[in-house]
Amino acid sequence: MEQLSAELGLVIDQLWPNYEKAVAEASLPLEKLGTELVLGGWSPKNGRMVATAYATSDSSRRTVVQPLDGGLASPGEPLAGRPDSFAAADLLAAGKSQAAWLNNQEGRQVAGGRLLAGFLQKNQAVVKDLGAI
Repeated sequence: MEQLSAELGLVIDQLWPNYEKAVAEASLPLEKLGTELVLGGWSPKNGRMVATAYATSDSSRRTVVQPLDGGLASPGEPLAGRPDSFAAADLLAAGKSQAAWLNNQEGRQVAGGRLLAGFLQKNQAVVKDLGAI
């Protein structure tokens, strides 16, 4: 887990120019290209679950790599400053806030549906449907 977490940002940096090229060849808007990935798993070194977020949208800048330590795995707008909570009601409220913010940013509905949350523990992964967003 530690090795993969350390190297994934570099792999994304190496691959991202290929995505930009494909977008350009397809005549799609390059400013809409971006990704946010979260890698999580059991860390033998730390003896617990760990996660790291990776974000990029431009090959001229390195991928942003942010270790996540006990909080929501989608930092930034519109969750900046929001207290972390893993209570189902709080996760659903955060999901609704994110979907509304993204739909407003895009000027159309691009986010919605049902919020699925993954809960990870050693030797166990549980996905729960928290409700409509």
